Amino acid sequence: MRLFEKTYDPLTGLTTTIGSQDGRMVVKTEGDIGPSLDYTAALRNDPAYSKAGIKKGLWHCIHIPPVAIAKMMTEDGFDVVTAHPKEIRKFLTKNRAKYAYLFVTEGKL
Repeated sequence: MRLFEKTYDPLTGLTTTIGSQDGRMVVKTEGDIGPSLDYTAALRNDPAYSKAGIKKGLWHCIHIPPVAIAKMMTEDGFDVVTAHPKEIRKFLTKNRAKYAYLFVTEGKL
């Protein structure tokens, strides 16, 4: 691949590579989702976390890191950034098996 540009965004942790291969433009986005998965698993395994949030009227159900947003956009054509919260809920409920690692709770949304 002929490389045109490679950038790293410290805010999102994503590296974007732009280049060409076989006469086609290639845009590749990469990032480390490991720390986000560890964070989500820790919250999911702490029953007191969900209980405290529900008592305060806020329930942290899903944690969507930038790498997962990029995956949803490229693989499913779903834009989490511009979607209404009800659309996000519907999409993730429908695709729960694929995106189970994003759920902070085991409960029904």
